[in-house]
Amino acid sequence: MFKGGYIISCDGTRRIIKDGGILVEDGRIAMVGSYEDVRQYAAGADVVNTERCIVMPGLVDTHVHLAQALLRGVVPDNLTLIPWLKEWIWPLQGVYDDQDGRASAALCILEMLKTGTTCFVETHVHTRYGFNGIAELVKTSGIRGVLSKSIMDLKGYSNVEDVIHPGMVEERDQCIGEFKEMHRRWAGGADGRIDVWLGLRSAGAVSDDLLRESAEIAVEYNTGVTMHIAEIREDVEYYRRVYGASAAGFLERFGLLGEKRIYAHCVWLNTYDMGRFAATGTTVAHCPSSNLKLGSGLAPISEMLRNGVNVGLGCDGGPSNDCYDMIREMKLAAILQKGRLTDPTSISAWDVVEMATRKGARAIGRLGELGSLERGKKADIVVVELKRPSVTPISNPLSLLVYSASGCDVRDVMIDGKFVVRDRKVLTLDEEKVLNDANRHLQRVLEKSDIKVDLLSSII
Repeated sequence: MFKGGYIISCDGTRRIIKDGGILVEDGRIAMVGSYEDVRQYAAGADVVNTERCIVMPGLVDTHVHLAQALLRGVVPDNLTLIPWLKEWIWPLQGVYDDQDGRASAALCILEMLKTGTTCFVETHVHTRYGFNGIAELVKTSGIRGVLSKSIMDLKGYSNVEDVIHPGMVEERDQCIGEFKEMHRRWAGGADGRIDVWLGLRSAGAVSDDLLRESAEIAVEYNTGVTMHIAEIREDVEYYRRVYGASAAGFLERFGLLGEKRIYAHCVWLNTYDMGRFAATGTTVAHCPSSNLKLGSGLAPISEMLRNGVNVGLGCDGGPSNDCYDMIREMKLAAILQKGRLTDPTSISAWDVVEMATRKGARAIGRLGELGSLERGKKADIVVVELKRPSVTPISNPLSLLVYSASGCDVRDVMIDGKFVVRDRKVLTLDEEKVLNDANRHLQRVLEKSDIKVDLLSSII
C-alpha cells in the first residue's frame, strides 16, 4: 500500500487526491482513494510511505532512440537535421555491433527508469544493434518496451538521394524477415512487457511497394507502425513533390493511418493533416527538445489537441535532446506552446501530464491497462518526492510536477507491481557496470569510426 501524499491518477477526471492511498495486489491496482478508505482493505500490506510525494502513473515515452544514448555530447550542438545525420549520427551508428547496441540501450534504460519512464517506444532497431540482446535487456530490467524493427530498402532521406551511410543500409528482405522472426520470438514476451512493431525509415528510404507491404504486414500481425513524419520543411516538400499530398495524404495513400500508428515530430502538419490524424486515431509523438535543438521548427501541439489528435511525448535521442527525462520534457512542451502562441492558456499542465501518461498508453493500444492509476490496471506507479529546494514549499502538486520537478525527484518506480527503483536505486541493473560499459563502448565506437573526435577539445 502507498500511504499519503498527492495522487495524480490521470483517470480522465483530472482529480488530485490529497492524503491518498493505493493498494496493489498481484501486479495490479486493487484500490485508489483516500488513505483512510484504502487502509481498511489493506490489512497486512507492506506500506510505502509517500507523504510529501506525488504518486502518479508510469511515464510513457513514445519516441526513443536507444542506440543514441552512447553518443550524448559527441555530436556538435549546432547542426540541422540532415547534416547532423549524414556527417555524424549515421557514420557513428554505422560501426556499431551488438555489444555497442546493448551498452547504449542499457544506459538509456537506466536513465529512463531512474527518471520515471516505465514504457517506451523504440523507433528503429537496426540489425547491427542486436535485437535479441536489447530484448533480453528489456526483459531483465523490468521496463516495458515497444521495439520497432527498422524497415528500409532505399538510401535516401527526403529530397536527398544516396545519403544514408553504408553501415546503416539494410535490405528489404532482411528487414521483413527479421521483423517476422523477432515478432514470433518476442511479441508478448517478458510477461507482456515487450511488443514488436515496424519502424519505417523516413520517406526517401522506403519504396512505395515496401510502404504498402508494411501496412499489410502490420494488419496481418496486429502490430504497430512508427516513423518520422514532417520533422523538417524538406519532408513536406518531398511529400508534395513526389505524391502531391501533405503528410496525412502521404500516409493515407499507403494505408498507414490508424490506431497503433505513431508518427514522431510532425512539426509541419497542417489543419487537414490534424483532421485526418484525429479521425483515424493516429498518434503524434511530440519531441520538443529535439525539434528545438536541431532547429526543425515548433510543432503546433495546441492546435493538434484542439482538433482531437492523440499527442504523446517523446525524448528522442541522446545527441538531439541530451537526456531521456520525461518530466523535464513535460515542462518544455508546456512553455513552448505558451510562448509560440503568446497565450499562456493555450496548453495546461494537465494537458502535458496526460500526453506523458494516458495518451502515451492510448498510442500503443494499451489504455485499458496502462496510463492511469485505476482499479484493475497494471501497477505501473512512480513516486516523485517533494523534498528538494526546487520543489519546496509544497503548494500545487500538479504545477510543481510540470514546472519545478525533474527526473532527479523520482524516488521509487514500480512496474507490474514490482519495484524496479527504490530510494533512487535501480534494482534490476548494475548501475556502475552500465556507466562503465557506456564510457568504454563510446571509445570503442570512436576507434572504429572514420570520425575523429577529441572529446576534450572544447574544454579550456
